[in-house]
Amino acid sequence: MLLHHQGTPGVTGSVMWDSGIVLGKFLEHSVDSGMLVLQGKKIVELGSGCGLVGCIAALLGGEVILTDLPDRLRLLRKNIETNMKQFCLRGSVTATELIWGDDADPELVKPMPDYVLGSDVVYSEGAVEELLETLGQLCGPNTTIFLAGELRNDAILEYFLEAAMKNFRIGRVDQNLWHPDYCSNRVVLYVLVKK
Repeated sequence: MLLHHQGTPGVTGSVMWDSGIVLGKFLEHSVDSGMLVLQGKKIVELGSGCGLVGCIAALLGGEVILTDLPDRLRLLRKNIETNMKQFCLRGSVTATELIWGDDADPELVKPMPDYVLGSDVVYSEGAVEELLETLGQLCGPNTTIFLAGELRNDAILEYFLEAAMKNFRIGRVDQNLWHPDYCSNRVVLYVLVKK
């Protein structure tokens, strides 16, 4: 898969982090092993960046909406166009803007997503409140959230988990359920459902 990204190092949304690869390969492995069915499921990805995770979900049959900040959409749409036209897609993939904390577009919440995906979305204490507000908007009684992150700043992660526990049940996906070739002790994978 050819991923275009901006050349500026250290810019979020323009670099492929390990946690995104781990999450994408986890989805692939879970579908292959029959643990997850993504065919025909509505999937929203947060902070899609290059779009790898969402594109994998679409290849696995998901009806995927990639989301990111307005200035990231051109890159995201270019990656969709470049990569997805060469595949016989089992699902579908589109991109739309989403600013965390703002009201989500009706297309994102009507109907509610079956799955919400995010990799490296917990990166600053200031963004936690907006992220949780958006997760709350996107999460119905039958929505499952998968969040992957690199263990870089445990204080921010702990802050997020503590705040998330008010409205969500949180579990940690055991590494023996991950793709066997894509495991990393620096990455953690959480599953959240609304209480």
